[in-house]
This record gives sequence, C-alpha cells and structure tokens, in this order.
Amino acid sequence: MSSKKTDESQPEAPIDSESVDELKAKNAELTAGWQRTQADFVNFKRQTEADRQRFARLACSGLIEKIVPIFDNFELAAKHIPEDLRDNNWAVGVTFIEKQLYDVLRSEGLERITSLGQPFNPELHEALEHVESDKPSEEIVEEVSSGYLLDGQVLRAAKVKVSAGPNTQSEKE
Repeated sequence: MSSKKTDESQPEAPIDSESVDELKAKNAELTAGWQRTQADFVNFKRQTEADRQRFARLACSGLIEKIVPIFDNFELAAKHIPEDLRDNNWAVGVTFIEKQLYDVLRSEGLERITSLGQPFNPELHEALEHVESDKPSEEIVEEVSSGYLLDGQVLRAAKVKVSAGPNTQSEKE
C-alpha cells in the first residue's frame, strides 16, 4: 500500500500562454530589482569603506600636523651635528630617529614639497623674500622651512626665498 495520497479533489488548472508570459515578466521584474539592490549594496559597501579610510586619514592628519614640527627639530639637530661628533653613537642615534620618524610619517601619506630650483608656486610655497640672484626670476633659490603635502593636500607651505632675477644694477646706472 502506498503511503502517498493524491488529492484528486482539486483539478489542475489549465496553463495558458498568457499566464506564463505574465509570470515570466513578473520574474524578470523581480530579478532585475534584486540585481539592482545587490549592485546598490556592493556600491554602498565600497563607499562606506572609502569613507572609513577618509575619516581615518582625517583623524590622523591632526596628529601628523602636530608631529611635523618635532620632525623638523630632529632634522635641524641632525644637520647641525658637529663634524667631530658625526660618528658618535648619540649623533648616529639622532639621525636614525629622524629617518625613522620621517619613514612613519611618509607611510601615513606625508610627502615633502620639492622647492629648491623649482618655479615659485603660491599654492605650495610661501615667499619670505625676493633676492637678487643669477637664477631666473621667480625661481626658488633657498628653502628656509620645508613644506609638506598630506595625501596630496598642502599641510604646510614651504617657506622660501625667490629670485628677483639677475642682478640688474649695471642697467640702472
């Protein structure tokens, strides 16, 4: 004896092509909506991750801005180590700390603005003085203080001296 019972009291409805077409259209509509929702979710996840990274960078930028002057002081100390102390362990340690600090800052998106020999750019440089020079006019001849970019944005403009052009004293006489 079979344990399956068939319900013969309900007759099967005839399937007409119009019902099939309606079901196919409804299926296509629901599938398209599901695919759009899935694509929107993927885009949302991508945008959320980008926002998270941007906010993390923004949070770090305040700290980096406070650390840059400390790095400048290490750099200045390393530049002014007396020649007879260059091989001293303490002096070597100072230069190592300077390099290590710069490597950490660079890994966080900090980069030094190149100034010397470059044309003056008011977006990147702050001119402290125009000086007579044999260099072309508006060329940077001295960097007084380094400038930095953080993720492509100016964190601090480089303080520079700019050429006023060749000495024209003989022309004025």
